[in-house]
Amino acid sequence: MNRRQYLAGTGVLVSSGAIGATETGRAHENNNSSNRTGEETDGGQGPATRTVLHLSSDDVAEQEMALMNAKNLLEDPTVNNREIRFVANMRAIFAYVEGETEHADLVRSLAESGVEFKACENAMATLDVSESELLPVVDTVPSAVGEIAKRQAEGYGYLKVP
Repeated sequence: MNRRQYLAGTGVLVSSGAIGATETGRAHENNNSSNRTGEETDGGQGPATRTVLHLSSDDVAEQEMALMNAKNLLEDPTVNNREIRFVANMRAIFAYVEGETEHADLVRSLAESGVEFKACENAMATLDVSESELLPVVDTVPSAVGEIAKRQAEGYGYLKVP
């Protein structure tokens, strides 16, 4: 076998996860077999999850996709959602601005289902958006990155959505 064929073959094995997959899979199964966090479980769904979703895109289609990710997480019967926070910074805060967003109904619906929405005050100041312009279901945080860092320190899972 020449060097190029060998490297291509090992690349396929590594990228597909074939190398070490058996042991990694077993370790993963063992870790999931017990509730190590002490969190309550619900109906065999596993430990309760806390998730922060981070949105920074000003693209309307990407904002909708990100909000649908939150909806899908809520509706997944295999996930025991304890808390979901949706944090927007940069121009993504316009997804929360009354009269500016195409997603007001979806944001309100998700909030009614328990999703917490946070807008970055730094972005608001930079973009000259006042708190009174935000949808009523949105709260503010001093900085999105600070909010995300605090939540990760508390054990939240982090998802960067478009």
